[in-house]
Amino acid sequence: MQRMARNSRRNQETRVVVHPPATPEHLRPAPLDPAARGQVASHPYDCMTITCLCPFFLGSINPQGECVLPNGQTLMMAYRKEYRMLTEDERLRYHNAVTMLKPILLSNMPIVLKYTSFQVGQGSGAHSGPGFLPWHREFTKRFEIAIRLIDPSVAVPYWDSVMDSYLPDPRDSIFFSPYFMGETDSFGNVVTGPYAYWSTIDGRTAIIRALAEKGKLFTEGDIGDILSQVQIEQILAYTAPLNGCPYPPTFTAIEYTHSFVHLWVGGHMEPPEMASNDPIFYSHHSFVDFVWELWRQSRQSRWARETVYYAVMRPFNLINRDGLSNLYTDQMYRFAPRPGCTAELPNCGSPYLFCDARGWGGAHCVSKIKLGGVCSGFEGLDACFGGICVMGRCLLGPTPAPFMPQMQMPVPQRVEIARQQAARHFVDCFNRNPCCEQWSRDDECRKNRSYMKKYCMAACGICRPAYNVSNGIAFLRHKI
Repeated sequence: MQRMARNSRRNQETRVVVHPPATPEHLRPAPLDPAARGQVASHPYDCMTITCLCPFFLGSINPQGECVLPNGQTLMMAYRKEYRMLTEDERLRYHNAVTMLKPILLSNMPIVLKYTSFQVGQGSGAHSGPGFLPWHREFTKRFEIAIRLIDPSVAVPYWDSVMDSYLPDPRDSIFFSPYFMGETDSFGNVVTGPYAYWSTIDGRTAIIRALAEKGKLFTEGDIGDILSQVQIEQILAYTAPLNGCPYPPTFTAIEYTHSFVHLWVGGHMEPPEMASNDPIFYSHHSFVDFVWELWRQSRQSRWARETVYYAVMRPFNLINRDGLSNLYTDQMYRFAPRPGCTAELPNCGSPYLFCDARGWGGAHCVSKIKLGGVCSGFEGLDACFGGICVMGRCLLGPTPAPFMPQMQMPVPQRVEIARQQAARHFVDCFNRNPCCEQWSRDDECRKNRSYMKKYCMAACGICRPAYNVSNGIAFLRHKI
């Protein structure tokens, strides 16, 4: 019996599915269990496959099983790159999608994205225990679906803050410049970049940051400590155990280390109930999810990843075990490798990164430094963006080898970016129960107004959906 079980598991892990050539190898979905959840849903956030998402994008399934969008493009799995590895077009598209989603989150934020509420940020299973990683995996997935409904080509880029931690002062990183996260004034208000002067859920007219006043960024040692753990209890850890808990605190747990980065950014990122006001939150948690996935891939078999933890994942209609599913990275998104370089090829592949091939630690990629920033210890390297390191400061001048920028990249202007993109608006108009249409035909919109107004908005005509509800694709039909 044990031999049959081992053979069955081995066959499950080595099964191969042939895909059409239009889909790149790294974005081809894995084999799908017919009983897997999320193959049909009445709301896009509940989807766990591209096929499920397809009707919400007004797409159609071709004979090869791909989702073809109205513009002829194929809707593929999201591909999460390191933020500084995005192309100019990819970065501007991401900034634009998040900018377009912003007023929706402030004016009509569905419960699926209400991370900023006190009850969810503080009072759910999102923190201080085994639910931390699966909860944030589900939340980030839903945010990614929301921005992809605006621009299907985007994904949530991850922020590998290890590359900033190598700098003498990480606050001088190009990541905190108008190209990416923006800069702050003397009061901590974000005043440049794509997220300048963003209104926040707590009524402020700008995102607040207090860089480097507390905490620390991820280091390569932190990542090594996490990946070296062998027990699941050291990853899905009890970070605030009560007296008598059989699991002692694991101080290398990823939740602890991730919290230090929240503290380092400071401002809105510090309290959990306010953290998602700052877009840096999503890229930070995309990286946390990536590190967790690296551990899962290296330490667990496919079948072992999906066991235990039945606690409810508030406020989602899920349990924590659902967040352990392989479906996330089998069907919905994949991660690009972390940026790397070698002494033989000292190039990180981005104008915003440089390769430091010195020392016993081996070659590694480091974030470039803004003009005027501290570059002590990096003299002679391509450490300064658009300049050169002179007497410990980045000054305007020719960039040394090995990387020579091809062009002078303009500082992105947030207003101009919005004008360049097609005006595709996210419409939060869905039926949240698959029986809504039948109920509306039974006159429940009038008889049961309170429920139907909240959960059957599309069926009752309260709002106008962005998809066709009459073609029989968007909803699973149930007989009541």
